[in-house]
Amino acid sequence: MARDVAGHPARGSMPSVFKERLRPGPLKGPTMDKKTILAILLCILVWIVWQALFVEPQKPVRGPDGGTDAGAIAEKPKIQETEAAASKEPAERKPEERHVLRNDSVEIEFSSRGASARSIKILGFLHRKEDGKLEKDVPADLVTGTGEFAWPFRIRFFDEKTSFKWPKYTDWEIESKESRKVSFVYRSADEQPIPLIRKTFTLEEKGHLLELEVEIQNHLQESIEEQILLEIPSTYQVIEASGCMGCAGAPMVPRAPNCLANGEIAAVETKPGSVVSREPSIGWTGINEQYFLLAAVPVGVDKAACQLEARQDKLMSASLMVPSVTLPPGGSTSHKVRIFCGPKQLDLLKSVKGGTGGESNPAGLERSVDFGWLAFLCLPMLWLLKAFYSLIGNYGVAIIFLTLVVRLLMQPLTNKQMKSMKAMASLKPFMDEIKKKYGDDKARYNEEIMKLYKTHGVSPLTGCLPMLLQMPIWIALYRTLYSSVELYQSAFIPGWIDDLSYRDPYFILPIAMGVGMFLQQKFTPTTADPAQAKMMLYMMPALFTFLMLYLPAGLVLYIFVSSLLSIANQIWFNKKTSQAAAQAPGTR
Repeated sequence: MARDVAGHPARGSMPSVFKERLRPGPLKGPTMDKKTILAILLCILVWIVWQALFVEPQKPVRGPDGGTDAGAIAEKPKIQETEAAASKEPAERKPEERHVLRNDSVEIEFSSRGASARSIKILGFLHRKEDGKLEKDVPADLVTGTGEFAWPFRIRFFDEKTSFKWPKYTDWEIESKESRKVSFVYRSADEQPIPLIRKTFTLEEKGHLLELEVEIQNHLQESIEEQILLEIPSTYQVIEASGCMGCAGAPMVPRAPNCLANGEIAAVETKPGSVVSREPSIGWTGINEQYFLLAAVPVGVDKAACQLEARQDKLMSASLMVPSVTLPPGGSTSHKVRIFCGPKQLDLLKSVKGGTGGESNPAGLERSVDFGWLAFLCLPMLWLLKAFYSLIGNYGVAIIFLTLVVRLLMQPLTNKQMKSMKAMASLKPFMDEIKKKYGDDKARYNEEIMKLYKTHGVSPLTGCLPMLLQMPIWIALYRTLYSSVELYQSAFIPGWIDDLSYRDPYFILPIAMGVGMFLQQKFTPTTADPAQAKMMLYMMPALFTFLMLYLPAGLVLYIFVSSLLSIANQIWFNKKTSQAAAQAPGTR
């Protein structure tokens, strides 16, 4: 792979439940009826869906050759930095200068080293440590690396499109500074023929937008050609799932470089040396975290390119490239970029304009919020949560109200499920008789059982249907909690659950949910063999408790409340049917 002299990869080229057959033979010991088998299969299905849908690292779109996709950049331009400066830092450098821009939402500290950002603090949001806990009085910082090559907003140049040499280490001068504006200028310290370059950062009075203008003035005696790359690097953040955390679908890559190109989100593998490039329609490119986004939006151009890298220096980066420009002697040009640095609130993201589609068009930053294929459920669910929150002021209570709404919507199916299970339970004496008579002939036993079901108009599948229909709702709520910054650091009961997007620190909710599920099964009629029924009575609650231990407290709260409502509903149904049976003719 071609590399620049700094050791970065050059831009990549792209072509422009199994079935187990039971052996025939006599049945030995207690046999599983169809309902028990279906319950076990349902457990397996829950496990598979959990793994397939909750553990969802982003993957790049790959072409036929295993590289990046077709229709992207055809060549591999080498990123420009002089050979003399590539190996080590110069012995003498100018003193570092710093300046802070701040408004009510963001605080950004800039450095003259590369005219880059040492820190980008999102005010009002606490920093989340690697163990998932919030750090008191420490704002969330979008700059995760140390050293000037890990700081955002450095610029670089390409060999094929640039006629001058650009050094690896650049010491800029602060030309002017204000409370929300700072200008850096770079003048070559040696005899290298480099034009004058000025970078001006302007932070909006309110909000999370930072405007960057890069101005290039050709004071040389000959024409020059230039093409710049604006770089946003970040450290890797790959959580090694261990124990039940891996089984519970812990996010594997919660921070990654992304790009909205040609209407699709592009990503890159975390393997060092991986490169993905896209062009020409770019909405934005940047570092996409679980709840925050640092993204660069091109302004005033009709085409651009992005490059996503998993670098060899334990960094990953997202870079924005603009078209090359030729400047005659005395000529000048400027490149404008709109930078978003803030929380992934949908209304906030949708308000950002820019991209190659035009400065007045939406940049598409809302695409950074990954609700997956269940967005049609997640978006209304989020709206409903926010509506309840606006009335109540507590997202935990809002989740409880959401649970009530879901249960009301599912009540017709739930009633059908309970009636079916009650009908199945009433058939148990007949099923025991069939088992006693045909227990050694499996084929005849199954045939007689199916006749019994048909005669009485019941089906074991009817009891499973409501649970299967609720699974997308569980998954959608999980995606909502995982992807929505509205629940970040939102407390339910202070001192216990201070962050609904993080697990219950004392595991009270998962255990209570398991107990609730146990009681729910206790009140549910069954046709299973007593030994099998006892096994399912303990296995299902244990499995779900295990799965819920490390999931967001908000999701566990939903399932716990849902279990309590199911218990109350089952008790009411049992009482109602008992009263109906007692009042029926011939029962007195």
